[in-house]
Amino acid sequence: MRVVFVGGAGAMGSRAVRTAVGFDEFTELVIADFNLEAAQSLAAELGPRVSAVKFDANTDDARALFDGAWGVLSTLGPFTRFGTKIMGAAIASGCHYVDINDDWEPTLEALELTQLAKDARVTALIGVGQSPGVTNVLAAKVADELDEVHELITAWNLSGTRSDAPGKRPDAAMVHFVHQTTGTIRVIEDGRWADVPPMQELTLFYPGIGNLGVRTIGHPEAITLPRTFTGLQRCVNVMAGPAWYFDQMAARMAEVDAGRLSPLDAAILMEEEPPVRPANAPATPHTPTLWVWASGKKNGVDTIAVGGMNRWPTGKMPGSTGTPAAVALRLLAWGEIKVRGVVTPEEAIPADLFFAELDPLYTEPHGTEKPLIEITTVSVESTNA
Repeated sequence: MRVVFVGGAGAMGSRAVRTAVGFDEFTELVIADFNLEAAQSLAAELGPRVSAVKFDANTDDARALFDGAWGVLSTLGPFTRFGTKIMGAAIASGCHYVDINDDWEPTLEALELTQLAKDARVTALIGVGQSPGVTNVLAAKVADELDEVHELITAWNLSGTRSDAPGKRPDAAMVHFVHQTTGTIRVIEDGRWADVPPMQELTLFYPGIGNLGVRTIGHPEAITLPRTFTGLQRCVNVMAGPAWYFDQMAARMAEVDAGRLSPLDAAILMEEEPPVRPANAPATPHTPTLWVWASGKKNGVDTIAVGGMNRWPTGKMPGSTGTPAAVALRLLAWGEIKVRGVVTPEEAIPADLFFAELDPLYTEPHGTEKPLIEITTVSVESTNA
């Protein structure tokens, strides 16, 4: 069972490879990366089942690379540029496919290839990182707590965006961050699709924490979850963090929208001169790194359901992104993901099995005995008491 890891020497990709090499199902792991030296170094470290090959996604034939492979796992971004190109080559080669696509526009493009994947009898599972990915599957768990789901909101804490991996600057995650906080984003508002400005302020009640101020950001969850959970009145992705950070960031993103600052320069500026905490800034409530908030009806009562992740894998954001992608690939190898076509985590991944496989790999913070996920439901009436 040969698997090709496109971008496998990068921060996210190397974590996926390191996780997958621990799975006996995969007989050969091929790291395909433009940085051949880094790919060879990683392959030498991980043992004889792992090999390296230089691959330039701009010029090389991906179908030749994928020939004879069982599967492809792509962490190569930006997905606005390489997403459908790599996925299309995998489908044409008859390979199952997993990626960590976290941009909503190429997610829509990828979904248009579903019939091609069905005809090829392969599964192309997109957006299986931290967010989207774990958030989508957690959303399915949280939604199951309600009889009717009216609002479904995926969320992540700004502290979970930090990376411990050195690399070129600006970091790809920061470039993505700028892209999804400028222009317009697609969401469900008042039961309808809407293209709206990002960074809108919302207040959500989190049981045990209280009211949280959050800001909207463009992400695939907001456009894929409504395909499975129909009839939603609101579906957005939000980020939680200090208001002062969002206020300063919003001012910089306004410069991008006005054409006075390029997205690349904005990403560099955010890294070199990050927002500064004012001396009088109030403390920010602590939330899980990833969480999902839903509202609806349970036993005829207006109810809020929330679910949060208590633990995460080593490696900060690269670990939290590459690890679930590798686990999803394993579930695909097991035959636990049976649907063919281009699919998203919430519609294809068995939630309980997914979290059971993540559990032993999610070991931070060290020494915690908390369950991996924690779901709570409360009546809306009790939140107003």
